[in-house]
Amino acid sequence: MPTQLEYGEVTALDHQTCRLRVRLDDRDGVQTYWLNIPQRNTQGTQRRPLMPEIGEQVAVLLDADGVGGVCLGGIYSTAEPPPVVDEDTEFVRYSDGTVVAYDRVAGVMRLECVGELSLKCGDKITIEANESILVKAPSATLDVQQVRFNGNLLVRGNIHANGTVTDDGGNSNHHKH
Repeated sequence: MPTQLEYGEVTALDHQTCRLRVRLDDRDGVQTYWLNIPQRNTQGTQRRPLMPEIGEQVAVLLDADGVGGVCLGGIYSTAEPPPVVDEDTEFVRYSDGTVVAYDRVAGVMRLECVGELSLKCGDKITIEANESILVKAPSATLDVQQVRFNGNLLVRGNIHANGTVTDDGGNSNHHKH
């Protein structure tokens, strides 16, 4: 059965069945029947289906009648070029502007989230760095039962304590202001 490579624009998506419909401009705007979208990891390890978006340009492989076929995937164009062309950078920019990028040569992972970022873990979390860690925010709250510092604590600014402040050296309650 001969097949033909064609290009078009996604007009409809069915996320449940991982299929789409495509408008074919070279066929006077005819819309295809529902076409399958090949996926990776469909058994055992499974992932969220990789689906194009409405309006995205795609390549399709159609049968001779133009009825059946499969979507090969999205294609870039001169009007919509790839966001990153560096072969060493993994990059995702979501439609809301959130970016996840990893440069494997520099070893740098970047996350720019336009909304809330939530991290939840059922066990302990360890953050380890070979350099200093900087946290910038208008304010921060630690809602924990106990905080332990191993090392020196340098505070630049005021300390407001609600409760008792004790010093194992015994001198904090005996000095005058």
